[in-house]
Amino acid sequence: MLKVLIADDEFIVRRAIRRIGEWEQLGMEVCGETSDGYAMLTFILEQKPDIVILDMRMPGMSGEDILEELKKRDIKIKIIVVSGFDSFSYVRKALRYGVADYILKPVDRTEFNDILKKIGQELLRGTEKEKGDMDICGLIKADIEKNYPEELSLARFAENYYMNKDVLSRLYKKKYGTGITEYINQVRLEQAKLLLLWGYQIGKVSEMVGYHDVNYFSRIFKKKFGMSPSEYIRSEQEKDSSQ
Repeated sequence: MLKVLIADDEFIVRRAIRRIGEWEQLGMEVCGETSDGYAMLTFILEQKPDIVILDMRMPGMSGEDILEELKKRDIKIKIIVVSGFDSFSYVRKALRYGVADYILKPVDRTEFNDILKKIGQELLRGTEKEKGDMDICGLIKADIEKNYPEELSLARFAENYYMNKDVLSRLYKKKYGTGITEYINQVRLEQAKLLLLWGYQIGKVSEMVGYHDVNYFSRIFKKKFGMSPSEYIRSEQEKDSSQ
């Protein structure tokens, strides 16, 4: 269910909006109400509603102040401005902050629910796209695990999947808790440990796992495991001899 916050300083308006919204049919629920701007901002930060129905004239912080604060914090949320002022300056201010829609009081039931339906569909499409992007992350992870010795990079994956590098990096980290470059190194270095134990020379191991500069390989190996490849080999040999 999509979560909706109603923010208006008039109780009668909040009650009316609750009553006219076809919440269940639209896959939504009213998760809260606020009557002043500061409480609204706190609620948004803590509860993260999907949609906010906002009166531009709120005590504490005005609707414009709230929109400005959300913009500063880069909080992406669908805002429906509800106002008793049929003023171009109000509409222009709201649109400048990228609000989803602007509706006048008294709120018309049909118009209001049509707006909610449109926004709900937009959010659903966005969710489906994010799921598709997350599926791409799974393909990338599998590619890294299978083809780690090849020339792999964030830039290459972004190009292959026609995605912005920064967006792809954020999505991958969101799903797996680590970046693409970090995961490439993790897979390579774990495989390198096995190859070193099997007796391969350090230079050969470096090439086998995808590093063509053995000095670079040694540096990141030490950074990852706290010891150089040669130190790792000796420590494992000492373990074996003591058993």
